[in-house]
Amino acid sequence: MSRYRQRSQVTIMSAYQILLILIATAALLACECTQPAAYQQPVSAIPAITMTVPTASVPVASQDGINLAYEIELVQAGNTTPTVEKIEVFDPATGTVLYTADGELLAALYHPAAVPPPSAPELRNGTGKVPRPRISLWFVVSPGAVPDRLSHRLTLNQTATGLPLATVIGAEVAVRKDLTPVIVGFPMKGTGWLAMETTSPLTHHFSAQITVDGVTRVPQRYAQDWILLDPVTGLAAAGNASLARNYYGFGKEIYAVADGTVMSALDGLPDIEIIYSAPTPTIETLAGNNVIIGIGNKKYTCYAHMVNGSVRVKAGDIVKEGQVIGLMGNSGNSDLPHLHFQVVTDTPSFLGAEGYPHVYRSFNVTGRVNETLAGETFSTSSMDRAWSDFGRFVTFFPPVHQENRLVENNAVVRFP
Repeated sequence: MSRYRQRSQVTIMSAYQILLILIATAALLACECTQPAAYQQPVSAIPAITMTVPTASVPVASQDGINLAYEIELVQAGNTTPTVEKIEVFDPATGTVLYTADGELLAALYHPAAVPPPSAPELRNGTGKVPRPRISLWFVVSPGAVPDRLSHRLTLNQTATGLPLATVIGAEVAVRKDLTPVIVGFPMKGTGWLAMETTSPLTHHFSAQITVDGVTRVPQRYAQDWILLDPVTGLAAAGNASLARNYYGFGKEIYAVADGTVMSALDGLPDIEIIYSAPTPTIETLAGNNVIIGIGNKKYTCYAHMVNGSVRVKAGDIVKEGQVIGLMGNSGNSDLPHLHFQVVTDTPSFLGAEGYPHVYRSFNVTGRVNETLAGETFSTSSMDRAWSDFGRFVTFFPPVHQENRLVENNAVVRFP
């Protein structure tokens, strides 16, 4: 599950970060999708490099504004490999710069092409190796300032070839205002639910680039990891924090967030009794005991890491919103009891599909985690000691009601 670290800002990381190593040698289900071409636009300033936007952004609201999340892919020709020093996102209609990344931030967002490049079988069957350089972009604009289109300006360092700095402008793309996030109910009930690894460019969910059948996707782009905290003390566990069963979330009911049809369900994987001790997973066991539900329009809700023996549905079952589908646990590639939740499009798969934005119909924000303080503690303490002291990182405040919004990273919320 989740652990803190600092990477130009503090983020909360999960054991999913080993996914990119594991998936390079494991097979995923094949998918007959092709890379979208509608958003590709060549750059003429430097013929040796082309920028594309493989999947255009769908605006999604959160408490802090409107989130725009997508990737830039760089296609280089010949032997020239310029270094990207800065990327700027701007509104081509006005020239207004909306987002800038350079230095350590850009380094954290940049995914270099794998060396050696992924083999043909890897590209076909599944790999975390990136065949072409990519830059992950997630930024927030105010509700009234969402542009119709985005364009991008790269500053390139070409000193290796004896050339001066160069600027490349391109990859102009429409913001997908014609599409809307999926509106869902709540996967849990009650208060004290902490959302982690979301609404930030520096999360393991957003940074995971997975290639299947030659198509690179970000299946966990809008995912959350949910942990239950005591709504008064902010603690995550009672007693010995090294034992998974002592966490308040262990065994809590998980609910279908919408009506739908169960596409797949897996049960029978063992519970991991000690936190941060998950065995090396396979592609089949990464999500632990899990359920995927089709909710219409080629959208699928994915629920992972349930308690062994708790999954209450099977493939083909028709479920209703609010129906219990299993219990929160610590199975698969999980560090401590939590629910990993995501929505994907086109293919019912945790890793072989494109992530799609969702918003929660109704919730109240009741607190926040101090990322800096938590990050400092998790970087210097053992995991069980840090989690046993988690309450001192949490500040509670009077409820702030939210509707049809994605939950912010490190927010503590109450569901109906």
